[in-house]
Amino acid sequence: MTKQEIIETLSNCIEIVNLSENTYVRNKLTQVAEALIKEWNESDAYEEVVKQVLNYDETISNLNNIRI
Repeated sequence: MTKQEIIETLSNCIEIVNLSENTYVRNKLTQVAEALIKEWNESDAYEEVVKQVLNYDETISNLNNIRI
């Protein structure tokens, strides 16, 4: 399941819970969705910083050109 599919599934669950007026479950699902989005954004940002620091694309290219 992709990130987008997970968020869509959670959103659908939240909408279904809204119909039954189950506030506790709706709030918990909303918290989970928000926490996942925050975590994914932070990990994506961290990955980008690591790529920049390591000059990832050039490093991989250089490693691919090594002849042993």
